[in-house]
Amino acid sequence: MKKLLLLALFALPTMASAENDTARARLVEFKELTTKIEELERALRLQTLTTQAVRQDNYDLACKSQKEATTATRKANVKDLNSVSDMQFAEICTVSRASAKPTPSWLTPLAQESN
Repeated sequence: MKKLLLLALFALPTMASAENDTARARLVEFKELTTKIEELERALRLQTLTTQAVRQDNYDLACKSQKEATTATRKANVKDLNSVSDMQFAEICTVSRASAKPTPSWLTPLAQESN
């Protein structure tokens, strides 16, 4: 009987330690999931802004907001969304560069002639 009592006394701190480790692991997992949700919410808001900018033919703003949305998606670490977001970023920014108005000639620097 004494052996069982001593065994129980030694096992009790070990069990409490295991419960604390489990609680810590759950807390870490909760924090990671919360961060992931926040980043996905941010990506969704930015994606909405991108859509509105494209509808208004403002491809510079669309490119900037899509870049931020892509960054947020990567931070959330959703692997199947990362490649789609990257492709959208590339498409929108390509259109942004293609539709950019050329620099007026009076703003283009001229090479100075050397004597």
